[in-house]
Amino acid sequence: MEVFEIPSDEFEDGPEFNRYLTRNYSGLSSNDLYIISGITELTRAEFEGQLEGRGWSVDQEYGAIKKIGHQYSQDYRAEAYLHFDEDQQLFFFYTDQRKTEEINDAIVPLLRTIKGVHYLYISPRILKEVTEQIAEQNESAKVTEFIAKRTEGTEIPAAERPDEERTINYYGDDGLRTLREVEDRYGVLPHILEINIPTELNFRVDKEGIFKLKSGSLSLVFEYLDECINKCLDIKEAYDSTRVEDIEITEGNVVSQSTPARIDLNLQYEDIDPLQTSLQDSDYALIDTNTERGSVYFSSKIYDQENNLFFNVRANEEAIRVFPKDERDIGAFFRFFEIVQSTVDEYAEPESIDYPAISS
Repeated sequence: MEVFEIPSDEFEDGPEFNRYLTRNYSGLSSNDLYIISGITELTRAEFEGQLEGRGWSVDQEYGAIKKIGHQYSQDYRAEAYLHFDEDQQLFFFYTDQRKTEEINDAIVPLLRTIKGVHYLYISPRILKEVTEQIAEQNESAKVTEFIAKRTEGTEIPAAERPDEERTINYYGDDGLRTLREVEDRYGVLPHILEINIPTELNFRVDKEGIFKLKSGSLSLVFEYLDECINKCLDIKEAYDSTRVEDIEITEGNVVSQSTPARIDLNLQYEDIDPLQTSLQDSDYALIDTNTERGSVYFSSKIYDQENNLFFNVRANEEAIRVFPKDERDIGAFFRFFEIVQSTVDEYAEPESIDYPAISS
């Protein structure tokens, strides 16, 4: 199954390509359109080099858009259109191939294995906020399917058995009302949502930044995608404020100094054990950990086995500070932030700090 074909036009940028798809996609393909979005600290050349090193090739160029492909198995070839936004360091794959085959087997792994790359994390709280906004703007809007979860250590109130982890899969036209009810009763938040606005739009979105247009207005999908991007960029700005620099103390004596990212949250002493457990379950090793009751304090050196790097964390009741060590990686920071939101405080917010330059 090949990706949909477009005429040999040239597109100046991503928005122009999006406008083209909005006008023409229904005539290009009868399949669902997937938009897989990610964020990176790599340059365009570095990112494309990583794709090439993993077997992807550029089949055709359309100005700012490139058609790429990868024969990832004897029987299957993945194809997509790629747009790399150099201003915001975002990238988007557009394809109408199968989610269970080409997308999951060839595209999604790129967002998990390339250093300096991460999927566009849309927190469950943001998913819920965008859904409520859609419902407020469109009286006929329905949530027809959702998957909602409650994770260990979360502070979301729950009327029923708040200590239990749980996953709820729901199908039905009253999904929004049901989602509100199960949030109140069971303390769950959405990870995947399908939204239907009759005669206008039917689409699906998940917390890993994958949008699926099933039918209707693609322009509305891009509008909701932009809202999610703006929220996600707050996390990137916090990461961008971190630095690792070598400082010469005396001649020939150089030490490494780092400036941290800050995550504002409400941390209680009882949150620390679930946080440590969740980190260990997610392939982090905690070294030289120190915790103090009373005025809550937590510190640890953390080894991210997935990204093969170290960072330090220090936390009190109001914030966690993340100090990069020898090197930084945006994927490592996003992964840590997601664990903090799911385990400690779903309202945790990244804060971008304008640190003064480190003088040597």
